[in-house]
Amino acid sequence: MRRARPQAHAAHKRALKRATLRDCAHRCVYCGVCLHSEIATLDHVFPIAKGGMHTPGNVVAACGPCNRRKGDMLPHEFFHRYPGAGLNFLAYARVVHRSLKRGARRAVSLAMAA
Repeated sequence: MRRARPQAHAAHKRALKRATLRDCAHRCVYCGVCLHSEIATLDHVFPIAKGGMHTPGNVVAACGPCNRRKGDMLPHEFFHRYPGAGLNFLAYARVVHRSLKRGARRAVSLAMAA
């Protein structure tokens, strides 16, 4: 039998989502579309499935289609495949960890050069 999650967990998740939306200028960091809290999803830039953490420096706001398109790809794989998403990421993901931004910049430049 499953236990009910405490209300504090739900309140923490809502607060994280609000803060992430604010930090990303209420836009999807991959396509740039305006997001409202009802349709926004939280995406882990470095996926949890591949060892990423659930910390503010690794969580960004994304629309559902972009979040599904990224799946559990690593940032450099996704930005190499979709360089436009990498450019938007550099513009809108303001509080992401610097190493993730450096990797995005590198992947976008390599994809543009090819």
